[in-house]
Amino acid sequence: MPGRVLVELKNVSKAFGSNVIIENASVEIDRGDKIALIGANGKGKSTLLRMIAGVESFEGERKWGHNVEESFYAQHQLEALNVNNTILDEMRECGSQMTDLELRGLLGCFLFSGDDADKRIKILSGGEKARVALAKVIVSKANFLMLDEPTNHLDMHSCDLLIDSLNKYQGSIILVSHDRYFISKTANKIWEIVDHQVKEFKGGYEEWVAWKERMAKTSNKSSELETRGAVQQKQIPLEALKQADSHIETPPSQINQAQAPANKEAKKELQRLQKQFLRLEVELAELNNRKTELEAALADPMTYLDKNTFLKTENEYKKISDQLSETNIEYEKLLERIMELEPVAKS
Repeated sequence: MPGRVLVELKNVSKAFGSNVIIENASVEIDRGDKIALIGANGKGKSTLLRMIAGVESFEGERKWGHNVEESFYAQHQLEALNVNNTILDEMRECGSQMTDLELRGLLGCFLFSGDDADKRIKILSGGEKARVALAKVIVSKANFLMLDEPTNHLDMHSCDLLIDSLNKYQGSIILVSHDRYFISKTANKIWEIVDHQVKEFKGGYEEWVAWKERMAKTSNKSSELETRGAVQQKQIPLEALKQADSHIETPPSQINQAQAPANKEAKKELQRLQKQFLRLEVELAELNNRKTELEAALADPMTYLDKNTFLKTENEYKKISDQLSETNIEYEKLLERIMELEPVAKS
């Protein structure tokens, strides 16, 4: 069994050029934590997860606790699979002490049934390799799992089976996911990156949403009161302000700065990226709406009455999930590029 603290980050910082992700932040993961890293795209959730996993460089200190055995799942780890192995061979190498029958049963939860377990890794699609890698993480001896978008290549039924597995899992977990349903069913703590710091909420996703709504209402009321107070204090006549302004000379250096043309090329590029960004937002909304519709269809028992209808719905769901994953990655990269260009375009 691991100690109370599994991993601790002390005064860590990470930036990509002028885009600061984390700055002088400190946080720890305790035994029993099941943490969901959430927030807007481009805030650095996957970057922070990679920092914890030790596969992303950063400034500061990362300290492992006692008897921690970690396992990290991310899309790029598919390259670590042995292409000459069968799926069952890969599972045997996890050291879980499970029998072949038990391993085949587990693989069935990841859509590998019957003879599928004897397929070689080299003939699998990207989505199939991702499911194998995820199954290996779940069956490993690790007491600390780090999962980056684990539901991307799973249908709704497999997602529910994964939720059940993680709820029964005795170790600690930290995960990144765009799937709010998945997060609501697995996390007992929420981490959010705010102002380059990690803000921890001790509770599940639904409790966090309710808390955020309460904070937003409180903030709106405070802003309204401040605005009223400011209006009451501004009693100086407009003419008096104009006369006061007329006696203040603007330094030539400030005039030059105000009149200096913006970086035209950067501004033009920024405008192009912003248009692309808006198109992606629309595309993401449409994909999420379609995914919700397909999830409802897969939850309807009537869908399973006709085999062709079920297969068609399931295949479209997989396709939409893959598109969402790719579009979200593109969205985050685009947002990072826009953040880099904004200061240049305004100079």
